[in-house]
Amino acid sequence: MAESDPSKRPEEVSSPSGESAIESRTPPDEKAVMPFAQKLRQGLRAVRRYAVLAALALVFVAGWRLGRGRATPPQSHSEPHADVNRPESKSVIWTCSMHPQIRQSKPGKCPICFMDLIPVSDNETSPGPRQLRMTPEAVALAEVETLPARRLFPVREVRLWGRIEFDETRWTTISARFPGRLDRLYVDYTGVPVRKGDHLVDIYSPELNVAQQELLRAMASLESAAPGSSAYSIAASLLKSSEEKLRLWGILPKQVAEIKARRATTDHMTIYAPQGGIVITKHAQEGDYVQTGSAIYTIADMSELWVFFDAFEADLPWVRYGQPVTFETEAYPGEKFTGQVAFIQPTLDEKMRTIRLRVNVENPAGRLKPGMLARGVIESRLADGDQVFEPDLLGKWVCPMHPDVTADGPDRCTRCGMDLVPLTELGYPTAEREEKLTPPLVIPASAPLITGMRSLVYVRAAGRDEPIFESRQVVLGARVREGYVVLDGLKEGEQVVVRGNFKIDSAAQLAGRPSMMHEAGEAGMQPGHHHAASTEAMAESRLATADAFPRDFTVALRPVWQGYLEIQQALAGDDAAAAKAGFQGVRRALASLDASALDQDQSRHWRVLLQQMIEACDAASRTEEIEPLRAAFDSLSRAAEELIRPAGHDLPRPLVRIHCPMAFSNRGANWLQMEGDVANPYFGAKMLRCGVPEATYPPRKSSP
Repeated sequence: MAESDPSKRPEEVSSPSGESAIESRTPPDEKAVMPFAQKLRQGLRAVRRYAVLAALALVFVAGWRLGRGRATPPQSHSEPHADVNRPESKSVIWTCSMHPQIRQSKPGKCPICFMDLIPVSDNETSPGPRQLRMTPEAVALAEVETLPARRLFPVREVRLWGRIEFDETRWTTISARFPGRLDRLYVDYTGVPVRKGDHLVDIYSPELNVAQQELLRAMASLESAAPGSSAYSIAASLLKSSEEKLRLWGILPKQVAEIKARRATTDHMTIYAPQGGIVITKHAQEGDYVQTGSAIYTIADMSELWVFFDAFEADLPWVRYGQPVTFETEAYPGEKFTGQVAFIQPTLDEKMRTIRLRVNVENPAGRLKPGMLARGVIESRLADGDQVFEPDLLGKWVCPMHPDVTADGPDRCTRCGMDLVPLTELGYPTAEREEKLTPPLVIPASAPLITGMRSLVYVRAAGRDEPIFESRQVVLGARVREGYVVLDGLKEGEQVVVRGNFKIDSAAQLAGRPSMMHEAGEAGMQPGHHHAASTEAMAESRLATADAFPRDFTVALRPVWQGYLEIQQALAGDDAAAAKAGFQGVRRALASLDASALDQDQSRHWRVLLQQMIEACDAASRTEEIEPLRAAFDSLSRAAEELIRPAGHDLPRPLVRIHCPMAFSNRGANWLQMEGDVANPYFGAKMLRCGVPEATYPPRKSSP
């Protein structure tokens, strides 16, 4: 046997069962080897493809996780931290959509409502603390419109409701001027229209018969006496006195002439109507015996009527004597009637809180009827300083009884003979022409955002190409037809936002700037904390200083502060009846308060606060429940906070301003009370000691 090749030695292989097997040394068939190699190569290629796909997947996952880690701040110490030095990190802050005063540098939960915080960019959002920069695109989307604040003479409309009545000065009573019997009444029911000279009644009177005989005897004596003699003079005198007696009894001259021509007496005499009108009352019946002075008829002339209107107490400053009034009635819808204010009642109806006005209106055609209801309006023209003027009456003199009688200077009334008085004595300005009056500053009604104690407007910054809006607190005056009168906080010509201001304010809230809801803005705003905002214009003026008002006014305020403290103690004790009585006491004290010691600026600021306190007291007068009383006390306290600093008090102990962050569903509210233990008027016994003292106001010292 030939020597074997070492490469041809049998190989030991493992079978699937794990047993060894000796392969044949015979070379395998080439056709059997080739399919196996091909399968091996295909398997290797498949492995390489899967490896590449797996590597790509790993790279994708790693990139995705890396990007996610950069977009979201790390949640644990094991995760990589974001790069805080990058500009993007510095320009993003996190706030709450419900409580924008919350400002954080990282995401999380709102500490008030536990909502997720949202990111908001703060990159160059506001050039100033009260300014907000917006892009032109944002301004267009918000549909922002601006108009300039302008000076003009606005119109304050005073709405009135009233009733038409007879003119009392045009009533005539037909009475018996001598005793007798009413044998015939020609007007035998009320409502009959009569004309001047119409016969009304036939009366029989023996006394009248005697007077006629005296007249005839005097005539006979005069005819028999020689002219120029003493008997002739005596007879003439007797005849004249007899005629005068009949005239005073209501006998007409033609009736006297008939007696003289007839030369015989008559036992009946007819009484005629001295004026035309409507018989509104029939006092006697046919056949009645009447005495001298007994009333028979009452006739009312309806050619001029009175309209009694009720004006609300708050509208009284805009009503003046002689103003024209336009009104409508249900009988003639759309038709306007006009009259003039002829009387303003000097007392107030305490139940209705209204003042009665009397308007004289002409009614020549008799279309207006007494008893008709009327809706009227007075258009008061206002000048600066809340001066009411009537252009047609400037520089005029007027009758204090008849407003339709006017003159350019001193004169007498053509109707009653009274001396005319200048309009300055009736509450009108001293200017003789409209050009001498100063028009007030007026903005449209849609411009201010009114929160109760504060009024906010947005003003577009002047001289800037980019849209920059500044929030500005203003002191509003009267609500007029053209909008609002601005007492302080704006200048003429400034561009005020009149549309889109709510959207700008929302952006300011999210940016943490001072806004309608949060005056303090980002600075100083803590969760759940609220401060009653004071008027910015006042804070920048001399009225912001302590004890800026005269001391005499401070002394006069003492009953107001005492009533306020009674309300606070009553509400803290859950006593609704006592609280309401306290409101009534404050209302009386305000009504009797003498503010004559205040100058023009002080008086203007006081009138704003006075109106707010009166409204709070009036709101309290309409309820018996304690919760509405607490809401009214909150409104009263807001005005009290504005008053305490410039006016002070002279109570024996210091007053303390206390803040309760949980009042009114966590909105927060302040109040004033005597120094001592906290007595919460908004919760009473439920949380009597809830409150944090914030400021102390000691009694005002006497002047040296």
